[in-house]
Amino acid sequence: MEKAIYNIKSLINSLLSLLFPSKCLGCEKRGIILCESCIDNFKLAERPTEERILSLYDYRDPIVKKAIWQLKYYHSPYLGRVLGKLIYDSFLEEINSLQMFSAGSPILVVPVPISHSKNKKRGYNQSEVIAKGFISANPNIFKIKKDIIYKKMNTIPQARIENRLKRLKNVKDSFIIKNSEAIKNKTVIVIDDVTTTGGTLLEIMKLLKKSGAKKIVGFTIAH
Repeated sequence: MEKAIYNIKSLINSLLSLLFPSKCLGCEKRGIILCESCIDNFKLAERPTEERILSLYDYRDPIVKKAIWQLKYYHSPYLGRVLGKLIYDSFLEEINSLQMFSAGSPILVVPVPISHSKNKKRGYNQSEVIAKGFISANPNIFKIKKDIIYKKMNTIPQARIENRLKRLKNVKDSFIIKNSEAIKNKTVIVIDDVTTTGGTLLEIMKLLKKSGAKKIVGFTIAH
């Protein structure tokens, strides 16, 4: 009974956030969750990331950080879809190169998984919502794959760990791969909300490479 009530509330909240985004997180303009003016003023990512990982915005930008927190902790899945489309629009050159490399085969999009307990508490995986927004910008060339990578254990949130080596150790061996045949010789984009040291994405990309993926890149909202 409790689970059913929670699911109903989550559905209602999702519908409300989709149909009635209240105001811009930056300037508080009514009727839109992020206005074009505020988006245009977001600080782009300048700090270097790991090779094969591209991040769009600087996480130190207060509105960017607020948007990601709103998505993760205040039940705003609609915001994730907006952010996913921004990734697509900003990385078109890289996407076109991947499309040529894939030679007509769909580019697989793998959202970084979260633990079952977090998914249950939040009601959705924020990286999956971002991935769906990303794919919706051009559904003919992408195929989402949610059944490839699973998180097999709960780990300390990366944001709580300051030391880079400890971050890398924290996520080591925390993921498993299933249905590896589906990614052999495929081009894969792994999508997450934020990267810091790149530990989570690198761990997943390593698993995908071992399972036969031909080319793998990571896209995130912020760094």
